[in-house]
Amino acid sequence: MKITEKAAYVKGLVEGLELDPKDKQTKVFKALVDLVNEMAQEISELEQCYDDVCDQIDALDEDLAGVEDALYEDDDDEDDFDGVCSCGCDDAAYEVTCPTCGTVIGLNEDDLGQGGMTCPKCGETLEFDYDEDELDDTDDAEEESEKLD
Repeated sequence: MKITEKAAYVKGLVEGLELDPKDKQTKVFKALVDLVNEMAQEISELEQCYDDVCDQIDALDEDLAGVEDALYEDDDDEDDFDGVCSCGCDDAAYEVTCPTCGTVIGLNEDDLGQGGMTCPKCGETLEFDYDEDELDDTDDAEEESEKLD
């Protein structure tokens, strides 16, 4: 039963009591029944508006998904780097591409400190030859770039 139907039912119950129209309690009951009817009407209108808004949001969500697909479809062609370093954590700061299979591997400074690793896809031995100063220069350059943005 809808709320408007329940309000009508209560109104019928009060009318069925055959109360004296001049009695103060009867006036209170009738005022309360009128209030309940008005509230039921308002709630019904709000429910309809809510349903309309939900439908509009669903349509916007579908449209946005189409826009996102169009904007980001070019990104699928870039590296497959997912930001996960070789140890499985998600603090990768550097990327290395395996020269044999082309797999992009994320590394953190601890991985670089080991001097090498085995490619998880093809098994190729990868060696890291770097200078500590080069890493510091790279970090400084990234910080400067962020400041300029």
